[in-house]
Amino acid sequence: MKRKNVIYLVGSIAVIGLAVALSGFFMKNQPEPRQNKQGENLLSVKVDTVATETIHPSMKYEGRINSYETVSLSAEVSGRIMPGEVPFKEGEDFKKGDLLVQIYDEDARASMTSGKSNFLRTLSSILPDLKVDFPDEYQKWKNFFNRIDVKGELPELPQINSEQEQVFLASRGVLSEYYSLRQQELNLKKYNLYAPFDGAFMRVNQQVGAIASPGVALASIVRTDRLEVVVPVPPEDAQWVSPGDPVKLSDSKGPARTGTVTRIADFLDPSTQSVNVYVQYLPNGSGSFKVGEFVEATFDISREVTGFTLPREALLNDNQVYVVNDHHLKKKTVEIARKMADHAVVSGLKDGDLVVMESLVDVEQGQKVRTR
Repeated sequence: MKRKNVIYLVGSIAVIGLAVALSGFFMKNQPEPRQNKQGENLLSVKVDTVATETIHPSMKYEGRINSYETVSLSAEVSGRIMPGEVPFKEGEDFKKGDLLVQIYDEDARASMTSGKSNFLRTLSSILPDLKVDFPDEYQKWKNFFNRIDVKGELPELPQINSEQEQVFLASRGVLSEYYSLRQQELNLKKYNLYAPFDGAFMRVNQQVGAIASPGVALASIVRTDRLEVVVPVPPEDAQWVSPGDPVKLSDSKGPARTGTVTRIADFLDPSTQSVNVYVQYLPNGSGSFKVGEFVEATFDISREVTGFTLPREALLNDNQVYVVNDHHLKKKTVEIARKMADHAVVSGLKDGDLVVMESLVDVEQGQKVRTR
């Protein structure tokens, strides 16, 4: 019995010793744990390789169609308003040279006819004296007398060749009567108002049959054969636009039309803080733009720009960008060659540089990154 206990004891000690030995062996030969090579958790940034190019950038802004000319039609004489060659109504269109408004002028015509008759009587009374005192000048005054038509326009006054001849004519009232009649002829033309361009009545203030008074507006007319697009442009973009530049005008309803920059304001519009650029547009056909319509104006810039195009969000303080050099961020100063709505053309970068193309937050120069 004692012998069996001894065997159990020795066996237990042997098993424990073998377990201790094996445990030490495995601990000694266990591989070392691998270190995390990516423990830094690198920031991923979007980059592009710089390739300098020469471009003609374009700009898009919204503008409104206006009439090139809006004229207030006013009478310079008084009288009853008579119908012209087109209906005197709002919305009616007309052509250049059409008689728009006629003021009753029979009284003025009768007065002028009477004045011309009196002028003929004055001339007839001095012709005998001219023949005696100024025989060399008689024939030209006789011809002048014969050319006068009391219902037509006065001919030009003959040339006066001497001081004696001028004194003689002035003393007989010839000069004063002649220039008084010319003034009446000019006033008579004011009774008829003709269209200065192709257009339409925008507003009519008086009706046919009403009495017109001098200086009172009868109607407002707008020009329709030549329109103008007023496009507000930010000051930094307006410097790139020049008179004569072509402009594409478009809306959602039809094909684009072509316009031309005619002038650029040299001041800011206080309501928009923009520079107004004026684009001429010549309508052609029934599908043309109308006054008051909003259109999109695309400016094709005539000046060339050399540089690299990147998103404006990639700019730091408007004159710096991040480049990646050996997997580290580095700031680099650039010059803005051209700013657009969402992009900018910059110079100062070398071809082949890896430039960051997005906005980075909470980063530092020299920080290690990985690119994508």
